[in-house]
Amino acid sequence: MAYSEIELDGLKEIVNVGGGNAATSISQMINSRVDMDVPEVEVMAYDELYQKIIADDVEMHAVLSKIVGDIDGALLFVIADESGQKIAKMMLGSDDNPSNEIIASAVTELTNILFNSFLRAIGDMLQIQLIASLPISRYDFFGAIISSAYMAFDHYDEQILVIHNEFTYNNENLDASLFLIPGEGVLDKIFKALGIWEEKFKWQNQY
Repeated sequence: MAYSEIELDGLKEIVNVGGGNAATSISQMINSRVDMDVPEVEVMAYDELYQKIIADDVEMHAVLSKIVGDIDGALLFVIADESGQKIAKMMLGSDDNPSNEIIASAVTELTNILFNSFLRAIGDMLQIQLIASLPISRYDFFGAIISSAYMAFDHYDEQILVIHNEFTYNNENLDASLFLIPGEGVLDKIFKALGIWEEKFKWQNQY
């Protein structure tokens, strides 16, 4: 199913709320300012990811969590090795070159905050409670990461929600991608609720 630019822009606003909350939490944790922006939200077919987002033979740091609550699905965060090293240094407050184990730990900690901030924002819109399960991290080729994420589900939607993330820390930009792998019908449910939410928001602003 195709979604309009208005629907995607509306969802981007909701996701930016989650990103802002995540940035605030991370800033407080490391005692230094971190900004986060979501410049683009896309819905695309599974087989388009490798052409439009990341080639399947690129090695990435990844964190996967299942969504616990009234909707089925999972959240997957992927980030390139160079940005992963910068995140580890940011989280640890150190300029030393981190090991892969330290990078994995730092990225997992950041991602756990990010996942739950996004789910809280989406849950507020849907008026349901959503949390992320304990995250699982791995370093592998992007194709293998995506395949294993989909294999964790018996039923999933043919489309995937791609949320582009930009972190800014010490005047450096760190790019990453967050994927919502939805269960069947979940995207339609989100966009339907988004339309209701937008109408309610407009109505409230009239008074």
